[in-house]
Amino acid sequence: MGFLFKRAAGEAVKIWFIASINKNSAGGVNRSINSLAEGVKRAGHKVKIIYAGSPREENYLFFALKTGLIFLVNFFDRPDRIIARSTDGVFCALISKLFKLKTKVVLYNHGWEEKVFQIERRLPLSAVTNRTTWKSRIIRFPLLRLSLSLCSSCICGTLEEARWISRKHPFARKKLRVVPNGINLPEAPFWASQEEIPPSFLIVGSFTWKKNIEYGISLFTHILSYLPDARLFLVGTGSVPDSKQNLLSSLGDSLFIVEKESPDKISRWYETCPYLISTSRYEGGRSFSILEAQSYGLVVFATDIPSSRETISESHSGVLIGGVDLKQDAKKVLDLCNSPEEFKALSVRAFRNASRHKIDRQVNRLIRALVQYPQAHLS
Repeated sequence: MGFLFKRAAGEAVKIWFIASINKNSAGGVNRSINSLAEGVKRAGHKVKIIYAGSPREENYLFFALKTGLIFLVNFFDRPDRIIARSTDGVFCALISKLFKLKTKVVLYNHGWEEKVFQIERRLPLSAVTNRTTWKSRIIRFPLLRLSLSLCSSCICGTLEEARWISRKHPFARKKLRVVPNGINLPEAPFWASQEEIPPSFLIVGSFTWKKNIEYGISLFTHILSYLPDARLFLVGTGSVPDSKQNLLSSLGDSLFIVEKESPDKISRWYETCPYLISTSRYEGGRSFSILEAQSYGLVVFATDIPSSRETISESHSGVLIGGVDLKQDAKKVLDLCNSPEEFKALSVRAFRNASRHKIDRQVNRLIRALVQYPQAHLS
């Protein structure tokens, strides 16, 4: 598909990806941007990623002003496309409109902030860490809407997010494109061919209200009373808050914690644990950990949220849990653990589902979005 996005003379197109995050971030946003950028580069185009260079630059307003200045400085060597996360490209878009430039700014939003705020408001105050501030509501939200108004297209990580934006901002409906996260696929599902299926469970993520891994830990604690040999691996937690120590201390030798893990080494945990527990309250895109786990043939137990429903077909390519009733959710887990035949069948089907999320496929979607292909059906 790369040839579709080249000038008539065959010259490669120049593309900037910009995001107000640290270049060493192991989060989903950086992983998504990096994988897409590498894919576009392989298709023959010139790619540059602009990150925040310091904690100060991670401030969304400062970074947006900085990228606008960089755009001006490179006025005569400007990119053909800018793919900008959230509000990061708003001033680039304003400059392009003001000078009637051919540079198109594409809004890339890995989690629409207004939507996240709506979810926050439905949760108890005690459940939400790092709440949306009043400054964000009166400054960032309007900037985000302005970015949506000025952009040539808006790339969403899930169908559900695109539909939400379409309902909330009908004027932008024709701009919406869906480019889910993409993964590198192993040749075969690891666990589908294993004779031994140990009762080892994996949770990937940090102690944030969105990831809600506390519920996953509590769920494992309930499971442990029925499967005393079970083990839980927490990977990518970051520093464990003091307030969570009591929750973890009761697990003793059944618990293993890896505070940091680079994305290129995460595969070793998919070959250690045949089960993944994902208890997120919200995911801005289709979860990397769910997709990668499926590609290795893990059985995924995930809370029934919109993004998970786009990657898991209940009892076909994974198991959806309620996330509120420990006893009921534990029964679903235990029933599957006691049925090796069903595990193997789910393992194979999970791999087939993951194969539809190859990174090359998502890169092709991005290229089609950049050349303004007709809008995909969102209903």
